Formats: sequence, C-alpha cells, structure tokens
Amino acid sequence: MNAHHIIKREYVESIRTKSFLISTILVPVMMVAFLFVPLLSAFFVSGDQVTVAVVDRTGEVAEDFTGALDDTLKDGRPKYLVSPVITSSPDFDREQEELITLMNNERLDILIDIPEDVFSLGKVFYITKGERILEIIEKFENSLGDIILKRRLASEGLDYEQVAALTRGISLEVRKTTKSGSMEERSFLGEWGLVFMFVMILYMALLTWGITIQRSIIEEKGSRVIEVLLSSVSPMDLFVGKIVGIGLLGLTQLIIWVVAGLSIGFYTYYAAAHIFSYINVPPSVLVYFIVYFVLGFLLYASIFTIVGAICSTEQDAQQLQGLVTLPLIVPILVLMLIIQSPNSNIAVVLSLIPIFTPMLMMARVVVLQPDFWQILLSVVILLVSIYGAVYFSSRVFRVGILMYGKRPGMREIIRWYRHA
Repeated sequence: MNAHHIIKREYVESIRTKSFLISTILVPVMMVAFLFVPLLSAFFVSGDQVTVAVVDRTGEVAEDFTGALDDTLKDGRPKYLVSPVITSSPDFDREQEELITLMNNERLDILIDIPEDVFSLGKVFYITKGERILEIIEKFENSLGDIILKRRLASEGLDYEQVAALTRGISLEVRKTTKSGSMEERSFLGEWGLVFMFVMILYMALLTWGITIQRSIIEEKGSRVIEVLLSSVSPMDLFVGKIVGIGLLGLTQLIIWVVAGLSIGFYTYYAAAHIFSYINVPPSVLVYFIVYFVLGFLLYASIFTIVGAICSTEQDAQQLQGLVTLPLIVPILVLMLIIQSPNSNIAVVLSLIPIFTPMLMMARVVVLQPDFWQILLSVVILLVSIYGAVYFSSRVFRVGILMYGKRPGMREIIRWYRHA
C-alpha cells in the first residue's frame, strides 16, 4: 500500500458519507432560496390591496396624495384603497382614535396623519399596526415630499418643474483603466459582491476541509485504525494521502457548487438580470482562484494535520482550532480596506503574509490586478511556506499519530520534530 491507495481510500469513503452529500446539496438549495425567496415574498406582499386612511389637518394635501397612489396590482385592481379621507373635522383626534380601532380590527392597514404645520416642519405620521413594508414607506415618503415641495414653491411664486430642472443632480459613472490602456465600467456593487464571493468560498473551503482532515485523523487515532494503516504504509504516505485525498474531495464539491450556481443563474431570469449584469469574471481571475485555492488548502491542511496528530479527542482539538482559524478571519475583517486601496502599502504587505495570502491576494486580483511580479512573489512565498509547513507537520505527524492521552505542550512538539 502506498500514498495512491490512501488518496483513493480517503476520497471514496468521504464522498459516500451523509455529511458530504448533505453539505453538497445544501449550498445549491441555499442559492435557490436566496434567489427565489425575495421574489416570492415580494409577490405575496405586492399581491394584496392596502387600505389607507388619510387625516389631512391642512385640507390641502390629501387630494393630491390620493391621486399619486395610482399603482395597480397584476390583475389590474388598484393597489391602494384610500378611504376615508378626512380633511375637515371638528375633532381630528376622535376621528384618529376611531381609525386606529379599525386598524386593530384588521379593517385598516395604514393611517397617514398630516399635521397642520407640515409645510414648515415637513413631518407626516405613518401609523400602522406593525407591518413596515419599505416599498410602501418609500412610495408614501416620495409622494408626500413632492406634494409638500410643490406647495412651498407655489407659495413663493416659483415653478416646480423649473426648479426641479435647475437642481437636477448628476450621475457619476465610475470607470477604471486596464493594463492595456482601455477603460471599463466599474460597479462597486458587482466588485464587492465578486470579492466577497471568492473570499467566502475560500474561507469556507479552507476551514471546512481543514477541519475534516483533523477530525479524520482524530477518529482513526481513537479507533486504532491508524495503527493498522501504519502497518501497511509509511507515515509520510499516510500524511500525503490524507491531504491530497480530502483536497480532491473539496475540489469536487467546489466544482459541483460552481456548476450548480451557474446553472441556477443562467436558468433564472432574476439571477441573470440582477447578478450577471453586475459581475464580469475574466478567465484569468478563475485561474488565479484555482491556484490560490489549491495552495491555500495545502498550507492550512498541513496546519490542521498537526492539530489532529497532537490531539486525541475533539475537545482537545477545539481548543486549538481558534488559533488556526484566526488567520482565516483577519482577511474578512480587512476586506473593505483591500477593496478601497488594493495597492496601498498595508494591502501589499498583508497579502504577502502566507497565512493571509490566498484570500487577500485573491481580493486584490479581483479589484485591481496587481503587477505580475507581486502575484508571482505571493505564489513563491506560499510554495516555500507550504514546503516548510509540510516538512514540519509531517515530522510531528510521524510521532504524534501514535501518541495518546494528554495533549503535548510546545516543548514536547519541538522534541517530536527533532527526533522524528
């Protein structure tokens, strides 16, 4: 038996587990949920008529406001049923109390109370039982704002249309230059989404499959299976086989997720219109992603292998996981800094620290591809770091894999390394 057999064993046994199948299916299901739940909720919310009552203490706003609520549902019915409209009453407060009673009895959805001083203070009260649908609030706020502004301008002898034309703002269209000298449109929303997507995929993959390797070692130590394996294979072959086998498993799952995501996107109009219009992924970015995924996995897999080798139980391992996962959290915390200033000194330095390199260099590549020498340097640094991590962890693994009981301290781990 050699490393090839260990790779095959780890891959085949792990791919048949329920946890792998559930996690592989769960992510595409979550993708579908994120795409369709907002659409379904919007459909159900917008499919109902909304009853509105207006108490206009000025007597000047209600008519125009009612006329502005001219939206219709898909079946042609008016979306807003504005009734009653009270513009003059000897006792507005009593009328308001009666309307609130109707609201509590589910016969009224929204009550709009327009104070007498609305033209000076610009404050209108939106009263509801509990539902705060942002779409409706924005609609009412914009409509009332336009009506109040028109009244104010009219009182000063100014024309609303002329003032609106003179005060119309500008739209700042952001473009960025490419290394070829051309310019391309830059969407912060799409850029941020793309960076976040790649970084989170790396974070989840490195953490999930690193912990998977760690647990596999601890379980086999606990069941003494590891001793049987070591009777047929060398510790180094076992070490390499576990890392490569589970690494291929993670890559398989990643490919399934990507294919599922693209399929959902292409076959869903909403996703095609709202996601792919913002996201433009050059082929080079995908190549770099695969490179940093593989190198990052090898680095963190080696580290998690040490944790598995020196621990005999999950409880012992959990105490060390915090130290290992901290370097994976730091890139997420500084992600906004990288997006805003990808070529700043701190961004360059952080992206060349091996434990941060896979995620931060990937973020820099997406936002503003750095000079090739920086990318090459980051790959070289990662390769050297992987060699050092594999060399150290394999020697510790060789001794620690057969050690049981109390978790060793740092001095004992160093002693294992020296005597391996």
